Amino acid sequence: MPVYLSVNPVEYHGPHLSLHNDRLLSEGLIRGLGDRLQVRHDWPLVLADHLAVGVDPCPGPGSRPVSFSQVRRLVVDSCRSLRALGAQRVVLMTFHGAPLHNLALEAGAAWLRARGVAAIAPFHLVLAHMLDLRDVGQYADALAPIRDPDTRRRVAARLPQDFHAGFFETSLALHWAEASVADSYGRLPPCPEPIPDPTISRLASAAEAMQQHTVARELRFAAQALGWQRLRPFPGYTSWPAPANRESGAAFAGHILRLYSEVVDDVLHGRAVPPRPIMPWTRWMTMGGRWPPSRSMDASDVLEPPES
Repeated sequence: MPVYLSVNPVEYHGPHLSLHNDRLLSEGLIRGLGDRLQVRHDWPLVLADHLAVGVDPCPGPGSRPVSFSQVRRLVVDSCRSLRALGAQRVVLMTFHGAPLHNLALEAGAAWLRARGVAAIAPFHLVLAHMLDLRDVGQYADALAPIRDPDTRRRVAARLPQDFHAGFFETSLALHWAEASVADSYGRLPPCPEPIPDPTISRLASAAEAMQQHTVARELRFAAQALGWQRLRPFPGYTSWPAPANRESGAAFAGHILRLYSEVVDDVLHGRAVPPRPIMPWTRWMTMGGRWPPSRSMDASDVLEPPES
């Protein structure tokens, strides 16, 4: 049976979600995936302890950044220990999308595979899908619970850029960890439209001109994320959390778990090649995470929670 190792940061998720939201969502995914694999193989659910570390967390009160080198070392050391304990299949779980963070997880998975242990970091699948999300119609079941047609249209239009604490992630939190979500989420305004970073946008255009379409999509995503972090007051969320609901969260969870259960099962049985992390170039572009230096924020920089 596989052993699940969860690796997630302590991270600001706007004024409405827990600092441990990524851990809570990872635990929901582990339970859902474990249930599906138990039906197929009668595998018990085996958890390693959680590593509360993450590279490049969202800036904001309470975020705890940890360097790429430190997270990579902790992940590889943990994988080394799991192998010493006899693990033969390992699933490294996260819900944190920073590219360097997922490169650190992949380092652990690659270390295990090089020594004959089947290993996968399945969040690579979600991130790759987000980069190439063009048809939001495939999530009609997740958008259907939004009753107002105009609100549904606005949420759908923002779904490709909904990468942190917005409608998507808040709905998942309501589904898997409702008690952790502040009631104020329903009164939050939409995130202002960020201006993509102009330098990264030019690099994306150059990559497109050289027919490097995957790199161009990754650079556009990075330009959008950098522009979002420069918003002031900083909302700490993308898209629009207010329309989030448990029914949409259940639908999103179903999409992820269907994807995970097939690919993880195939990889753990040697029938498929593990997914690769997105944006591998960020390691050299940031000099291993040393540039640019992390920027901190306090309560005066962020959006105040709406009053009850």
